[in-house]
Amino acid sequence: MRQMSGISTFFTSLIAEAIGLPADAFDRFFDADQQHKLKIVKYPDGGDGVGQGVGPHKDSMLTSYLLQASAHRGLQAQNTAGEWIDCPPVPGTLVVAIGQGLEALTGGVCASTTHRVLSPAQGQGARYSIPFFQGVSYDARFESMDVPEEVRALRRDVLALSGGRRDDVEFTFVKGRWGHLGEATLMNRIKSHPDVGERWYPQLLAQIRAQQAEEAEAKTNGATSSQSFAGQTRTDQVSRRSKHTDGRVACR
Repeated sequence: MRQMSGISTFFTSLIAEAIGLPADAFDRFFDADQQHKLKIVKYPDGGDGVGQGVGPHKDSMLTSYLLQASAHRGLQAQNTAGEWIDCPPVPGTLVVAIGQGLEALTGGVCASTTHRVLSPAQGQGARYSIPFFQGVSYDARFESMDVPEEVRALRRDVLALSGGRRDDVEFTFVKGRWGHLGEATLMNRIKSHPDVGERWYPQLLAQIRAQQAEEAEAKTNGATSSQSFAGQTRTDQVSRRSKHTDGRVACR
């Protein structure tokens, strides 16, 4: 854990420098004796029942590091175009994922990694992985990092070239919705594990579901308005063509 703590801190310092910030720019978001999380995960193959994978999701904090401890494929990441890309195991390497906390702090410059795990096929045996999740101070407040404008412009250019980002997972670390990173993390966990939320945090789960209902309604209304606008535009175009036709007939 101590070694991975040092690796994760060093890596976030490299990210800071890569986007034009001082190497210690993210240090204020860590406690002096910062806690992290590491676990060993077993994904059984299909066997006689149903295999267990992990659906599309984003990690919460700044960065996470995954050791794929067996030769199985299964880990996939979603690119900007919305395509799922295999991340096959490479001996002696770690897969690094950007968390929602880092995306929030950098104003979207560091986009959080949407990823999933597919279950091993029947007869392939269990897949093992060891993820390390870099912790942050739960009392740390949302702050906008002073990312240089030229770096922000690069991100906008990338999105413009690809026609925007297609993402299967909602970004939940919205600035202004939560006051602290810890609060956003808790709400993200409850959203990902509603069965736990129903037992231990029913009021917070109800709040999340109310927000989801409002957002779904807003999207529906937006789509309806767009369809109405498109329909009206087509009607206007047909009307204009009819008028032009009538004019030509009258001239003859």
